[in-house]
Amino acid sequence: MSNAEGVSLLKFAVAVQSVRDLKFAKEPWAPIDLQNEIETEMQSAFFGAWKEVFGEVAAPSRIIFGSEFCQHRLPTVRAVNKALDYCWKNGFEFSFATSYMHEEKFQELADILAVLDEQMKKHEKNIEIIVNDWGVYFYTKKRFPELDLVIGRLLNKSIRDPRVAHYYNESNAPEEGKEFFKKTGLFSQSFRQFLGNGRVTGFEFDQLIQGNFLSEEEAEQTIGLHFPFGCTASGSACMVGFIDMDKADKFRGDPECKQQCQRYVFELKNKRHLDMRNRVFQKGNSAFYSHDSGLVRMGLESLQAMKNGRAVYSLRIPV
Repeated sequence: MSNAEGVSLLKFAVAVQSVRDLKFAKEPWAPIDLQNEIETEMQSAFFGAWKEVFGEVAAPSRIIFGSEFCQHRLPTVRAVNKALDYCWKNGFEFSFATSYMHEEKFQELADILAVLDEQMKKHEKNIEIIVNDWGVYFYTKKRFPELDLVIGRLLNKSIRDPRVAHYYNESNAPEEGKEFFKKTGLFSQSFRQFLGNGRVTGFEFDQLIQGNFLSEEEAEQTIGLHFPFGCTASGSACMVGFIDMDKADKFRGDPECKQQCQRYVFELKNKRHLDMRNRVFQKGNSAFYSHDSGLVRMGLESLQAMKNGRAVYSLRIPV
């Protein structure tokens, strides 16, 4: 995609968590079924900022299918095959997003990876596996070396706390400090050596509240920036999973997963931090901060300057 002056613009991917939402990926700026107030507001903010930066809405070229944050949201092999078939029939490139994996779910993931590896070889098309677990990274690299690996945003450790992150880009903050909190350790010498013998084709980031900083060399990589929800925190414990349990049993061990995250979203507020500039939502085992139009615009402008920038838009609050 390029503008009238011939300047290269970024690639555009849509993150889809379920087969039922695949049909909305062609026009992600249009209303979708069962869209809640938060998602409607963020959709308007994202595409409003996109038009400010680029002047027109662009059709996405890639679908990222699956969950980055919870192993209990791992789709079936059948669902993955449906998503892959939909993508290739409709001209989309395909990425499969994976979360952290415990032993109980690992074989199911291994079966999916085997199918994707087979399809990739059969059709001679590239397939990306987005990894958010170093064990998944190591397993995929060893067993399926021809699948493209993308380092997911949960492996990209950064300051994401919306209570304080905006302070790190204040005009009176030290320049050295501002730059430090915008950087990632993934491009350090140690990580370069660690990832050197794997088929790593890209890296994913949250659009940070304080902004992201990449050196000229780092910006040559394929960089995916996620909108309009950034991950504040995630983990194995699912707060939402306890919602329908008796008070005495809440937050004891692991709840039985009934996909409560697909029915409930909570907004988190902190009375001690009255100057928070981003709303925070809890969905399942993860908390997310929302982007306003200014934060989206900042991210899109930074991606525009990258050689291989990719904007990733989530149709719904992730998980």
